[in-house]
Amino acid sequence: MGIRYAIEVFTQDCCACAGFIAYARELAASRPGSTVRVWDVTQQATRTRMRALHLAELPAIVVDGVPLPCCSPAPDGNAPT
Repeated sequence: MGIRYAIEVFTQDCCACAGFIAYARELAASRPGSTVRVWDVTQQATRTRMRALHLAELPAIVVDGVPLPCCSPAPDGNAPT
């Protein structure tokens, strides 16, 4: 069995987010057994997870707990509340 990924996509209702979700699903489809979880910023659990990952901007993709370089954590380590 190949490499599996746990992919998290943090979104809000925007056109850019749809592209990020599609990209994450393509990545997961290329690796059988990978999972995609889409987080909605309107939910408190999403904001809590974003703070834990130090994400400051949306949309963002995290693979196995590590933000992709395009989704770098906030420089000061603070995510929005």
